Amino acid sequence: MNWVFDNIRLIVIVGGAIAYWLNQRRKAKEDQEAARTVAPSQRNAPVNDEAERIRRIQEEIRRKILERVGGVTTPVPTPPPLKAAPQAPVRREQIKIEAYTESQAEAERVVVADQAMLERQQQLAAKLRELKEQRREHDRPSEVFAEKTALAMAASGTAVRGSLLADLREPTSVRRAILLREVLGTPVGLR
Repeated sequence: MNWVFDNIRLIVIVGGAIAYWLNQRRKAKEDQEAARTVAPSQRNAPVNDEAERIRRIQEEIRRKILERVGGVTTPVPTPPPLKAAPQAPVRREQIKIEAYTESQAEAERVVVADQAMLERQQQLAAKLRELKEQRREHDRPSEVFAEKTALAMAASGTAVRGSLLADLREPTSVRRAILLREVLGTPVGLR
């Protein structure tokens, strides 16, 4: 049981992989069944304008490749086009305009997003400058205090040194110092 809790991540990963594999198999079976049940009339459905356009483009590419390679300018025989369902003719100008407006709208969205990001960065930079200034103002009193305490300690150090030397000139103070060293110093066994 401890092994299960110790290796829970591994178990989750393996379980996820198995579930993904099973879903892929199920989808493949459904696709095969759907392909079997498609009516013969639907299999030979008319090709739409996009397929016709793709065929023309491929034919044009083949022709240009042949011209470049061998200088052959004879057109490649193409199969007769399949009868397509009547559709409203789409003009190339309309397609170009629609594509242009979509790309223009996408470009405008990108520009607006970039401007918003730039404004946010400028706000954060201003806030950072303000916080740094506040920190400098906050640190100034501590710097002054540190300087004052350093001066006071230096002055008191000389005063303490002077009083210690004065105490060691008296015999009672010397005895007291020796006694304190014996009591508070390192033990005799560790010397």
